[in-house]
Amino acid sequence: MTSIQYLKNEAQWYYEQLQEALRGVSEHKAWASISLMPDEYLHSNGTIIGIVQHMAVGKFIYGSIAFRGSEIRWRDCMDRLEKIGTSWNETLAYLDEAHAYWLASWESLAEEDLDADFLHFRGDRRPGWKIIATVIHHDGYHAGQIALLAASLAPTSVPPDLQLDEERALLMELPSW
Repeated sequence: MTSIQYLKNEAQWYYEQLQEALRGVSEHKAWASISLMPDEYLHSNGTIIGIVQHMAVGKFIYGSIAFRGSEIRWRDCMDRLEKIGTSWNETLAYLDEAHAYWLASWESLAEEDLDADFLHFRGDRRPGWKIIATVIHHDGYHAGQIALLAASLAPTSVPPDLQLDEERALLMELPSW
């Protein structure tokens, strides 16, 4: 097995683990929130829907900036999240779209490309294998968070504040805005 095939297999396996963590999560469960300690940041607002939206955006950004000439930028993703809002079904569809985009963004890499440096969204350059591994393991990391939240939070009928204005303000400072 080549390294590229190994990474493709890992990407598929971790995405399946993420999908397993999401199975059975209702919109009202996805809206439920934990209380974060002051000055803590969970890459979301502490909700499952916030984490899933964060993951989808990450897949688009890493794939676009590193492997697709920055055709999608942070501002595009934020505009899309504002349209999706707190819709769980649209969020799940966005995640599936993002995953397909992510896989397609590096599907044509050759084995020797894994050691080549690619642009990272922060403006520096990183080896292809490291960019790919980051996104693969991102699925596993957040799948664990989602499983814990799904097992411990009670559903709510109140849609969360996704805090997109705060997120937008942070992202506007990045060169890939």
